[in-house]
Amino acid sequence: MAGKKKSKSDSLPLDLDAIKPMDHLQAVPKTRSSSITSIESADEPSGFKKVLLPPTIREFDELEQFEAFVRDETWDNEFDYFHGRLHYYPPFVMKECQNNVDKIKPTVNKNSKKFKRNLQHHIQKHLIKDLEKCCGYELNFDKGEVVETFDKLTWKFKDQSDHGFSKEEEDLYDRHWQLELDVSCSNDSAMVDVDYRSIPIM
Repeated sequence: MAGKKKSKSDSLPLDLDAIKPMDHLQAVPKTRSSSITSIESADEPSGFKKVLLPPTIREFDELEQFEAFVRDETWDNEFDYFHGRLHYYPPFVMKECQNNVDKIKPTVNKNSKKFKRNLQHHIQKHLIKDLEKCCGYELNFDKGEVVETFDKLTWKFKDQSDHGFSKEEEDLYDRHWQLELDVSCSNDSAMVDVDYRSIPIM
């Protein structure tokens, strides 16, 4: 499924300090039913199983746009069903090159210990904390798993918690979901890729 870029005019400006946390869950939006389809399944007596189609992938190249998208999905009551991707230079890279991407040194990539340390700090102390504010509920990503290959380094996080809501409330609205966050960098640039998915558990 092709992603679509979100234009700047689509969203209200992001103010992380003004976002109110989500107090209670609500019923699943009625529009969600159009995303449910049936597939053949030998496990079901009817021979068919209802499944939710994957959400449209939204692509971003600015951190603030991406965070505003996450906030907007919560406002739209779609906090448990979205998929966003971000391809960006992290703030510590932009600060070092004084916001001039032509001045980014070719050595600023996954092969640099300093870059990896700064990126890990950015993920733990800024990205995840800001996403938690944008979501409006608790994120429980813990340390995550680090997967490194010759040309790529990825931090993989998963949150299968109750996100701060009671089991009774989640059961009442049948809202159970998990979050997956992958943050990766490569050995050929300072660009970082973020893949963030909120997946309903049927």
